[in-house]
Amino acid sequence: MTTDSGPKRPSPARRRGDLSNSEAMLSMVRFLMTRPTCEQICQQLALTILSGHRPRKVLLCLFGVDGSLHVVGEFGLSGSEADALGPVSLWDAQPLADSVRTGEPVLVVDPIEAAEHYPQVAGESGAFRPLAVWPLSLPNQRVGAIQMVFDDEPDSAALHADMAGVSAVLALYLSLLTSIASFPDQAVTALRAVDAGGGFPTMELAALQSRPARKPGPSVLTDRQSGILTLMAKGLTNAQIAKRIGFSESTVRQETMVIYRFFGVGGRQEAVRQAGLRGLLPGTSP
Repeated sequence: MTTDSGPKRPSPARRRGDLSNSEAMLSMVRFLMTRPTCEQICQQLALTILSGHRPRKVLLCLFGVDGSLHVVGEFGLSGSEADALGPVSLWDAQPLADSVRTGEPVLVVDPIEAAEHYPQVAGESGAFRPLAVWPLSLPNQRVGAIQMVFDDEPDSAALHADMAGVSAVLALYLSLLTSIASFPDQAVTALRAVDAGGGFPTMELAALQSRPARKPGPSVLTDRQSGILTLMAKGLTNAQIAKRIGFSESTVRQETMVIYRFFGVGGRQEAVRQAGLRGLLPGTSP
């Protein structure tokens, strides 16, 4: 059932103190401690953590320095669907944009509602499937969003109970992943505190709030950064790239962080994908 004012909104978020009671959240915490890629996160959500809700497709998006949402991980999409993925502006008529802009989950379960509010997701020839979008955010920081597509309408209350905790720890993980060079140590420390029963890592959130704003990404890549990106696309490690171009591994690591900020992503797989979509790799065109 939807309201006349727009898409369905799940019930209000639970108190932060209740988040540690979420089995789904603890499963996500333990999985994130393995330092997965964004693609692996989507697969784990679909097949394990949220399997009871039977999501057919999962998209993970990050809010980039260009003010748009960029898909950095996906599960269940066909090749043509994956190839068609592109940046989403916060002002586009899409559930992803609405969720990140308002900071609230969006649930679209009615094809008439979808056609009215979100024509792009209404589906061709009436092939509509229910979807839900959960924002990933920290105090004073938009991180991204998770979009899930279902065969049947999910149980809103049950989905909210699972996603309240999952989205909180995933937002923290991705924020650290994309903005701190020492991410692995700080992120895993925070996640271990949750796993040990310490509740949601509010101290880490306070540190994130007091940290200076992340450096904006460059408007263009330098020749050296473009060369590193090309070698990344060929599967070379940082050590192999350093040996190939004659610079230290530390320099290569710093340059890869600049490349990530340029694309607004959190890892090399996502950076290479975005580079291919934008025609920035040899043999590709936008």
